[in-house]
Parts: sequence; structure tokens; C-alpha cells
Amino acid sequence: MADRPADARTTGESGGELSSGERRAVLYGTLIRIAGTPVVAVAGLANTAVVVSHTGPAIFGVVTLIATVGLLFPFADLGIGAAVTTVSARPGPLAADPVARATIRRALGVLGVVGAAVAGLALTLGVADGWHQVIGLTTSPADRWAITVALCLFAATIPAGLGTRILIGIDRNQLAVAILMLNSIAGLTATLALAAAGVSGIWFAVAGPAGALAGNLVATVVALRLTGLRPAVLRAPAPVPAGSRLLAGSAWMFLIGIGLPLGLQSHRLLLAHLSTPDELSRYALMAQIYALTWSVFATAGMAFWPVFVKRRNDTGATVTLWRRAVLGFAGAAVPAAVLLAAGGPPAADLLGRGQITVSAGLATAFGLLLLTQCIHLPSGMLLTAPAELRWQAWCVLAMGLLGVVGGGLAADRFGATGVVLAAAGAVLLAQVLPDLLGVPRLIDRRADRSEPPGEGPELGVAGGRVEPRPTQRGRTRDGVLRQRRFRAQPPHPGHQRLR
Repeated sequence: MADRPADARTTGESGGELSSGERRAVLYGTLIRIAGTPVVAVAGLANTAVVVSHTGPAIFGVVTLIATVGLLFPFADLGIGAAVTTVSARPGPLAADPVARATIRRALGVLGVVGAAVAGLALTLGVADGWHQVIGLTTSPADRWAITVALCLFAATIPAGLGTRILIGIDRNQLAVAILMLNSIAGLTATLALAAAGVSGIWFAVAGPAGALAGNLVATVVALRLTGLRPAVLRAPAPVPAGSRLLAGSAWMFLIGIGLPLGLQSHRLLLAHLSTPDELSRYALMAQIYALTWSVFATAGMAFWPVFVKRRNDTGATVTLWRRAVLGFAGAAVPAAVLLAAGGPPAADLLGRGQITVSAGLATAFGLLLLTQCIHLPSGMLLTAPAELRWQAWCVLAMGLLGVVGGGLAADRFGATGVVLAAAGAVLLAQVLPDLLGVPRLIDRRADRSEPPGEGPELGVAGGRVEPRPTQRGRTRDGVLRQRRFRAQPPHPGHQRLR
């Protein structure tokens, strides 16, 4: 059985500094993303050039709308992916942890059903020829079947995406990044295959979901092998402590998954319905450039998820680390935003072969969006306990509502620039400001409550059964250390002892 590295799982870091394994996950994952960005950029350049040459600038916007459908529905995993990441970060070997095994097994089963439902809905819309009413545009009679195939491929990525969540939880963020960067290469390969087959128009929308599915399948296979979670292990009964809540907090994460695309990924739909095809194409092209920049920060940010999970009961160290992370991400985002604003238009001209032009205003709007998202990123990785996810959910839903309303009002008059500025303003008002005012208070509340079994990372294996560790250190907001003791609960009557 393959266990994760000792510093990633079997140690209980509780200080305000990163351990060596955590530093590797943050640093190497970011460096791999940066080093691989030219590869992704070249793949994106080649993919865009092929698609534009075979479809034209107007249809290109529709193709990207369909190809990136996963960005519109991050809630398709019902928030379960977040629960899997959190449980994967618990101390001890993952395959020997009954709560982790039961959580992952249930997650795979539930998301398999969700994927089948999404595929069934896509087939229904395809047979009924109803896709033009959903996307607001029609390019050819082939739309109904091309979009249906793309959505069925997307449906398969829903359960397959759990592999990446596990890798992040076991401090293998760098490996998750390296594998998922293959998505761009796989997508380009699919695009070239479609071009060689002589297809045209909307069918190029199939390439993106096909590449994403390939990368997610590889990540899942690697994650299961590294953790020893072979199919036989997952199928075996996994008795869990009485009172354990598998997939705790996933309902709130589901709401977060609804609010995020409303505020950050609904721009294409707003422009498709309220603006012109040219504005949609300008947005789609600049969004690709933005995505390359944002992916570097998102990669570094995801590595902090298990870092914060391990420190849930050390409130003083948690707040200190959070403040350092916010300052670090903000400091790095400022020059990146300036570079995006200055370099976006010429890069777009190169990618679009001069057929699609991006204004300095649109590039600057994306720079402001990058800055606000980077300031919020550490808070999103920190607030993953169920009570904190509830707080996050209301903030995200407010952000989504502000983004949609503001984008809808701005799309007709200001086009792509208006919807992006509306999104940046929504993130600032509904996420960044509440973060700065509310996170220290939320973390301080952890000192007054303990996590029930199955919901936190503090459970260990001792004496043949799962029990809380006897002592955890916590800090009050003024930095005074204090001891909190947890009494080991007797096993539930009739509950099977863990072996």
C-alpha cells in the first residue's frame, strides 16, 4: 500500500510557517505552472489559429462558449470535490482511514449518478433541438449534435475530477498541475484530428471537453495508485466513527459553485444575448490570455487548502499565515495585472491573427479582475469548515448576483469591457471587503468549538479505533496561548471496532 509522504499527512503542523512538504507543494506547483505556461500558450495559440481559420471570428466565440461549458457549471460536483480535498488532507495513511475511504467512495458514487443525469439532459435537448434557446445563438443545423456530444464529454469529467482533488489534499499539488496541463495538449490534439477529418464550424467545440476528460482520467488513476485506494479497497466496507458526517459542508460548497459562475463565468452568455458576436469573440480571446495568468495564482492558492486544514485548531497561526498569504498574493498580482493590461492587446492580435482586436480598456478590466480575485484567493482556501463555508456561500451568492445584474446593465452599452468591470466590482464588494473584515472573527470562533468526528483533520488512529487527539493548542485573537482538551468518546453501542 502506498502511503503519502510523512510530512504531507502523518505530521500535524500547527505553526504559522509552512513545512518542507507544504513549501514543495506551493513552490513546485507554481513553478511547474509557470514553466509550463509557454507550452499551454503555444497549444492555445495553435488551437485558436486552427479554430479561427476553420470557423471565422464570429463562430469562434460560440465554439469557446461550448468548449468552456465546465466553467459555467462548477457546481456540477455538488460541492463534493471540496469535501474530498479536505478529507484527503487528514493525518495518517489515506487508505487506512475509514472516514476518508467512505467519503471518497460515496463521492464517486454520487458524482457518477450526477454525470449520468447531465448526459441524459444533454441528449434530451439534442433530440428536441433545444440548444439554440439555451445559448441564444445558432450557427448551423449541426449545433444540436455537436453541443450534445460536448456536454456528454463534460458529464464524464464530473466524477473523473475527484482525482485532482485527492492529489491536492495529499500535498501533491505539483503533480496535479503537471497532469492537468496535459489538457491543453490533449485539446489541441483533438482539434487537429477534427481539422484533419474535414469537420468545420461548431464541431470544434468538442475538442476542449475531450482534452479535459483525458487529463482528469489520468489524474484519477495516479491519485488512486499513490494513495493505495485500489478499487478493491474502495469497495471494502469502511466502518466509521459514530456521528461522522461524510461529505460535510458539500451543500454550502454547492451554493458556492452556483454563485461563482454567475459572477465570473456568465459573461459569455450575457454578451451572446445582449451584445454582438464581435464583442463575444473579443471577450473569448482576452479571457484565454487572462486564464493563463490566473492559472498561476490559482495553482499556488490551491496548495494552501491542505495547509490551512492541518492548522484548524491553531487559530493564531492560522490568522498569521492567512495575512501573509493575502499580502503575498496581492503583491504578486499588482505587476501581473499591469503586465496583463499592457500586453493583452498585442497578445490578442497575435492569437487572433489580426482578425480580432482587443482594446486597452478590456485588457485593463481583466487586470483589475485578476487583482481582486488574487486578494480573495487565500480566504477561499482557508474557510472550508462547514460553518465557514456557509459564510462563504452567502458572500459568493451576493457576488454572483451583483455580477449578473451589473454585467447585464453594462453589456449593451459597454460590451465586453463593461461585463468584466462589473465582475471585478462584484468580487471587491462581496468578497474582498467581507474577507478583510470577517475572516479574523470567523477563525477566532474556532477556539470556542470543536469539530465533530469526521469533519476535521484532527482525527488519528489510536488504540485500534479512531479517536480525537487529546490536546490541541489554540490562540485567542490577542495571541494568548491556551490548551483545549477533547475527551475521547466511547464507541457507539454495537459499533464495530476499526482494525
